[in-house]
Amino acid sequence: MRLTVLGNNGPFPSAGGACSGYLLTGGGSRVLIDCGNGVLGNLQKFLPLTGLDCIIVTHLHSDHVSDLMVLRYAVQIKNARGTMAKTLDVYAPPEPQAEFERLDIKNAFNLRPLNSGTVLDVGGLRFKFSEMTHPVKCLAVSAEEGTKRFVFSGDTSWNEDIIGFSKGAELLMLDAGLLSKDKTSDNVAHLTAEECGIVAREAGVERLLLTHFWPEYDPQELLAEAAKNFKNTEIAALLETFEI
Repeated sequence: MRLTVLGNNGPFPSAGGACSGYLLTGGGSRVLIDCGNGVLGNLQKFLPLTGLDCIIVTHLHSDHVSDLMVLRYAVQIKNARGTMAKTLDVYAPPEPQAEFERLDIKNAFNLRPLNSGTVLDVGGLRFKFSEMTHPVKCLAVSAEEGTKRFVFSGDTSWNEDIIGFSKGAELLMLDAGLLSKDKTSDNVAHLTAEECGIVAREAGVERLLLTHFWPEYDPQELLAEAAKNFKNTEIAALLETFEI
């Protein structure tokens, strides 16, 4: 498997940046995980839209889905012009209901609900999901190809489930939305970088990627904080590809 980072900010992009979006290739399939603002343009640097097999959305906050509202135009118009001959399968949590229904665009997307415990096979990739702790329903994603496994937390605050769900993964990518010094009782919707390191250590993973950065942070500060608990930590740098 290969993971390409198309966006790594949240809840808004830095100058020239993009919000959550990741292209996972493997098992003969190409899957987009999240499609926040800025992702659609970056995706096309690596893959034509006609080459995408499906889209998985971790949750329905705008920094994870907003470019779907632009992607719909591309799919509709390319089909009408005969340069594309399919609509795209989109899998997403069904809550909040109003946000889920906004994605039910019949001539662009084939919308399907995702829940904790869902098992999804896309070519040679098998996906599993586990609900995290966030203001809206959010699912962590596990992707397996043979003996290799990649796990992405989506957005979450601290919970024990992400440790169990991540056990033994070759690559774990976590929401590092906060530095510990900025964590307050009012903004605990995300993990701190320090907590990311603890999750990786306790789950016994091989490598940790940090993502979903507040756009005004220096990612090196996040890296240093996580590395106190887990040395094999890297930044999910924009437009970089990681082998799994």
